[in-house]
Amino acid sequence: MYLHLTTLLDLDQEPIGTVSAQFVGGAFSNTFMIVATTPNETGGTVALHPYGPFATSDDAHAWAAAHLAPYDTAYTVAPLATPYTDAEANSRLRKPIRPSTTTRPARATTIARHLKTHDLTRLRHTASTHTSRRGFTARETEHPELGPVVHLAALGPDPYQRDRDHNFIKAVLRRDHPRYEVADQHTHLLVRQLSDAELHARADQAAARVAPHIAAFATN
Repeated sequence: MYLHLTTLLDLDQEPIGTVSAQFVGGAFSNTFMIVATTPNETGGTVALHPYGPFATSDDAHAWAAAHLAPYDTAYTVAPLATPYTDAEANSRLRKPIRPSTTTRPARATTIARHLKTHDLTRLRHTASTHTSRRGFTARETEHPELGPVVHLAALGPDPYQRDRDHNFIKAVLRRDHPRYEVADQHTHLLVRQLSDAELHARADQAAARVAPHIAAFATN
C-alpha cells in the first residue's frame, strides 16, 4: 500500500511537501492526518486525498474546517501510526511472524485482470507489435535470473501510445500491487511475484525510511 505523507507545512499551514512510502504500519505513536473523499468522474469509486500529518487531532480538525468544509468536502481525521518492523512486532507477540519463503509464480491471467480495470485489453501473444489494436500481451515464462515471470508487452499502431501504455502498466503494477516486482526491459516488462519473506523485508525497509519523518514531526 502506498501512503502519501505530507511532512512540510508553509506559514499558512498548507501542506507543501510529501514523502511516499510502501509499508506495513503499526501503532507505537500517532500523529493525525485528514483523509478527504471525493467520487470519481463516474460517481463510482471514491478517491482519497490525504492532508497532514498534524501534531494533534484539534489541529487537523481546525485545518479541515478552514480548507475543506467551506467546499462541502467530506473528510475524516485519523491517527497516523509510526510504522514498525517485523522484529519490533515480534517482540510484542506471543506467536512471532514467520513469513513464508515460498515464491508463488505470477499469473498472466491475474495481471491481465488487474489491467482490464484500467481499460487495457489483453491480446494474443502472437499479435504483431504494430497491430491496429491497442493492448498488451501477457505470457508466463522462465527467466534465467528472475525465475518464473510474466512477460508483458504493450502493442498498438502508434509508437507514442505504446510507450505510454508501457509506462502506465509499469506504474499501475508498482503502485497498486506491492507483491509484484517489475523489471523494465524497455521493449517489455518482466513481472515476478515476491514471497511473503521478501514482501515483509521490503516493508521493513520502507518503514525504517519513513519512520524518522513521522517521529521528527511529532516532536516538533
